[in-house]
Amino acid sequence: MPTAIVDIAPLTTTEAAVLALLTIEGERSGYDLMKAVTQAIGHIWTPARSGLYAALPRLVHAGLAHSRSVTQSTRPDKQVYRVSREGRRALKDWLESVEPGARDTFFLKLFVGRLTTVDVLLRHIDQFVADTEGRLAGYREIEQTNSNTGDDWYHRHLLELGIERAEYELAWARRVARALRRGPR
Repeated sequence: MPTAIVDIAPLTTTEAAVLALLTIEGERSGYDLMKAVTQAIGHIWTPARSGLYAALPRLVHAGLAHSRSVTQSTRPDKQVYRVSREGRRALKDWLESVEPGARDTFFLKLFVGRLTTVDVLLRHIDQFVADTEGRLAGYREIEQTNSNTGDDWYHRHLLELGIERAEYELAWARRVARALRRGPR
């Protein structure tokens, strides 16, 4: 039975990740998707099981995915899902949307980067670099006022961690940008 397309808000990260997984993996059940998360992208994005299962009927209701029952001889029927044409468009829009400060979303978009273009990924990296440079500048300002005595002595340890992480992430992002421009080897 065809599903009516309803106007929905922009995709949540979970909805976008589910659409990306369905695009990459093909038709899957909710259980299969949870397995794919654990085996593939769990270190980048891990939804609550209930969040993933709740996203599936929302995507179907919005016309972004289709579902069907699969009859199994030894077990109860299960639902499997696949991306619709509208779901592919919504995923493309989500992938192309550059969001300042959306660090975890950036990592997820890079992880499923094969679904978009190098130019789009480079725009995301540019935003990530700008966000990270801003964070590093804030840490450097705090560093100037940190006396490294009393409570500041304790704070200093975490401040140094923040600075080192930001510096590492900037170097990493620049390496990734160079690699994207060069292409896979």
